[in-house]
Amino acid sequence: MSIYISLAVIGVFIVFIAIYFLFNRQLIEENVENKAITISSEITGEVNQYVVSVREITSNISEQIIYYSKQNQSEHFLTSLVNKYSYINAIHVNIDSTVFDVDYKNYYCYRVGDSIRLQKANIPFENCLKLEPSSAPLVVKQIPGWTEPFLCKKNNKVVVAMYFPIVQKSSIGKDVVVGEVFCELSLLEVNNSVNKVKVGDNGFAFIVSRSGVYITHPIEEWILNKNIFNLSKSVFDVEKFDVAAIQSGKKSGTLVAYPELYDYKKSWVYYAPVTENGWILIFVLPFNELYEPLYLPILQMLFFSVLGILVIYLLVTYITNKQIQPLSSVTQQLKLFSRIAGNLKDDSENEVAQLSQSLNLMRTWFEKYKVTRSVEDQKREIRERDIDQASEIQRSFIKTEFPAFPERKDIDLHAVYKPASGVSGDLFDYFFVNEKQLVFTIGDVSGKGIPAAFFMSVAQTIIKSNANKPRPREIVEAANTDLFTNNQHQFFLTLFLGVLDVESGILTYCNAAHTASYILKEDGKLIDLAQSHGLPLGLYHDKKYAEAKIQLEKGDCVVLYTDGVTELNDSNRLQYGNERLEQNLKIMGGLSAADIVTKIEKSLNQFMGESKQSDDISILILKYKP
Repeated sequence: MSIYISLAVIGVFIVFIAIYFLFNRQLIEENVENKAITISSEITGEVNQYVVSVREITSNISEQIIYYSKQNQSEHFLTSLVNKYSYINAIHVNIDSTVFDVDYKNYYCYRVGDSIRLQKANIPFENCLKLEPSSAPLVVKQIPGWTEPFLCKKNNKVVVAMYFPIVQKSSIGKDVVVGEVFCELSLLEVNNSVNKVKVGDNGFAFIVSRSGVYITHPIEEWILNKNIFNLSKSVFDVEKFDVAAIQSGKKSGTLVAYPELYDYKKSWVYYAPVTENGWILIFVLPFNELYEPLYLPILQMLFFSVLGILVIYLLVTYITNKQIQPLSSVTQQLKLFSRIAGNLKDDSENEVAQLSQSLNLMRTWFEKYKVTRSVEDQKREIRERDIDQASEIQRSFIKTEFPAFPERKDIDLHAVYKPASGVSGDLFDYFFVNEKQLVFTIGDVSGKGIPAAFFMSVAQTIIKSNANKPRPREIVEAANTDLFTNNQHQFFLTLFLGVLDVESGILTYCNAAHTASYILKEDGKLIDLAQSHGLPLGLYHDKKYAEAKIQLEKGDCVVLYTDGVTELNDSNRLQYGNERLEQNLKIMGGLSAADIVTKIEKSLNQFMGESKQSDDISILILKYKP
């Protein structure tokens, strides 16, 4: 019996040590990964500051360079930007010959040591960017984007360039590309930011470009000279690296590698995307350092386990030889148990009495549990009541009575509001600021739940308080400033705001990154108002916004909606989509606003079927009837 019990104890100790090792290894991996996620968020945030800043600078130059050129202020404009932002290596400007009233059409402003130089001419310059192959496709496509990193031999710096086309209105009001702007970002600051990150005692972090080229690395000779996709399979299995998913910002994760820097020793790798431009941030930590905290506790456990097993073996042997009663005594006790089972009032000290004590203990515990459960139920009821009250307050802000303006015949407006849960982040509003100007809005707040709902209510109030400004873009700019000032939780609002002159039929509108809107003609033709005039509200202070105008004709309908419409899923996880919405709208020309809303709502319900609505849905239809 001593041997059997000792073997059982040994087995339990072995299982316990194995479970302890596996559990703590998982905890260590999760802690290291969580730390890597935190550090990667900090690094990607810092990298995105450089990237977004250069993108904004390039965009601003493309919008303003022709104006400064006509004012003979281009040289001061460009040199002041390079002087202000230390991470800008150079600015390239090429203006087409079709642009008149400018003395120079080509500018090259670059940094040499601590000084800034500018060249200007009427022919393109031969420089580092001209020789970079990845810059040409951007100019051909005329779409803003980043080049691949390259070495500028003029000042021996590794840089990456942002492209923006220079756009000008033609005589017929059409946007025409009349040149391009490239702004070079020096990767020296990026490399320093990444290299100063502490990943364990011996770990490191680095960044690779969209094509896998090393952009930053502790070994500077490897920058631009190594590609992660050219590494040997014995070092890194590239097939486990889903580049498309990573660069789209949808995937991060871990894998095992055997890096050359650690003499091909097994290492833990964490990767995460830099979403702004498709770069990938990678952390590397040797496995022996990763699991080093486990070694000493395991050795201590083994020592105490052996000692415990020896003590237990001696105790079991002693108890077996000296204390266990003969088999007859065991039989007598079994009979006693049977007799007591029929007479629970027996006060003798035995296993039944111990069981009774255990039951009493369980009953006491259960009574405490009922009290605790009652308190939790009361708290849950309070939370549910608070949510219901928040929903009622929010619904009081939403206009649900139609027709919207029963006293007017020139406007037919109808809307529907369907939150996915008790509270919603969607908003829409409409009101006349005077007899002939109708302001109407629709928007979608980031996030879910009560915080997003309160942010929506604040935003709606702010927009209405600024509605006396003469132009839509000024209303949006003022609302953005107010929301940024009061936005401590980084919520943001996509917004479409229109001002309709009901006498002339001129619709002036500003779209702040909201979903595409439409003009539905009576014959079923759709006009897409997809152009965005700026970023969502609440992200950047004093952000400027653009606006656009369109002439409405009799019977035209303005169709506004939130992304809960097009992103609605059916039971197979397929989305309703813009194409299906457009097809349905084309057969609704000539209908009233209420009929259009009803038919869209019916189409959404049929498409959704038995699946659950996952996002808030808001639709607003405005029909112009002069």
